[in-house]
Amino acid sequence: MPLNADAVIEALNTATEENQISPMRGGQVVTLPDVGEVWMTGDLHDHRRNFDKLIRAADLGHHPQRHLVLHELLHGDHYDASGAEDSYISLVRAAELKCDFPNQVHFLLANHDLSQIHGEGISKSGVNVCEAFNKAVKRDFPDHRGMVQAAITEFLLSFPLAVRCPAAGLFFCHSLPADDLVDAFDFTVFDRALTSPDYAKRKGPVYQLIWGRNFSPTTVTTFADKVGARILVTGHQPQDTGYAANGDRHLILASDHNQGVFLPIHLETTQTMSQLCSRIYKFVAIKL
Repeated sequence: MPLNADAVIEALNTATEENQISPMRGGQVVTLPDVGEVWMTGDLHDHRRNFDKLIRAADLGHHPQRHLVLHELLHGDHYDASGAEDSYISLVRAAELKCDFPNQVHFLLANHDLSQIHGEGISKSGVNVCEAFNKAVKRDFPDHRGMVQAAITEFLLSFPLAVRCPAAGLFFCHSLPADDLVDAFDFTVFDRALTSPDYAKRKGPVYQLIWGRNFSPTTVTTFADKVGARILVTGHQPQDTGYAANGDRHLILASDHNQGVFLPIHLETTQTMSQLCSRIYKFVAIKL
């Protein structure tokens, strides 16, 4: 991808608008049709080989009823000698994909997105990943750094919070509110415009939704019943084998390593957890 600031900004701005005006979007939820299929991913974290495989295998141009759901694209392992981390490249590729297939490519807001928006540090191996990300933007766009970063922020802010598959009974989001927060969680966050307090650290429902981990069956049941879903599919929690079934109503996916997976499913068919798990596909099985 050429490092052309104007092209990068144009792709990000256009994809932002497509996220906002999507005919499938209501509030903070994208509702998919009852025909076709969807490929749900886990966190990608700039795993470029898996992302390449996903795009090529999905072949959206030849499968107009196929949808992709992407989340947690930022903050991977591509560092230069100075410590700059350039996962903005995968983010821009995803924006370009959205521009090419606006009704087939969908996003979920994730915790690393929110940290990058706020400039708050998430550390990996002692490195502040938000600062490393900003360093790469400054390195590659020294004369347009502010405009590129503003376009990235607006793109991330345009991401919905969830994707719903009504006929399949599935609800996709990056994570769930923690056990001690779910009973008081503000479920109206899915149906309305968001305001600054919604993003507030620990107190805002957006923050609570995308940061929770290690959920009890009670929390899963409460959340799933509130959003009218049979099964919830999330990422956020690392999975060495690529996925884990947290009971009968919560499936966790990871796409950011060599054992990473994605989940291709038919939108018109309800399935049990065991049936969903049998459909999980490993990236390593895809040959480029």
